[in-house]
Amino acid sequence: MQLKARKGKEVMVKITNNIGILADIAMVLADRGINLLAINAYVADEQAFIRLVTEDNLRAHDVLSEHGYKSQEDDVILLTIPHKPGMLHRVSEILSEAQIDIHHIYVTTTEAGGECCVVLHTANDDQAMVKLNETRIGV
Repeated sequence: MQLKARKGKEVMVKITNNIGILADIAMVLADRGINLLAINAYVADEQAFIRLVTEDNLRAHDVLSEHGYKSQEDDVILLTIPHKPGMLHRVSEILSEAQIDIHHIYVTTTEAGGECCVVLHTANDDQAMVKLNETRIGV
């Protein structure tokens, strides 16, 4: 099977952490009919970091701005892989062998045996996409 990597975008919100921030952001997006494809959220010190891949990042950015949330759109790689044991190992191994540093990564899936969407950003996304797209994997 050939890996499928393509350029994508994520919306990132950095805000002082407070209880209910994620619920509010999710409501604001849902009220405008913006569907989430992937999300990663965490707290470091007093800051909340929320990364979103949506079906319409431009609208998401605008809606968040309307509600007082500062967001930025960042480049990422969207990689489709089989949802099988060892796939994360194989992807990270490909990038390691190419000496490409992974800056962040998160994954979304629905069920075993299907496909996963891996969202990642590296030190060199263009080179990473070439390496991933030229790789055939056994599944």
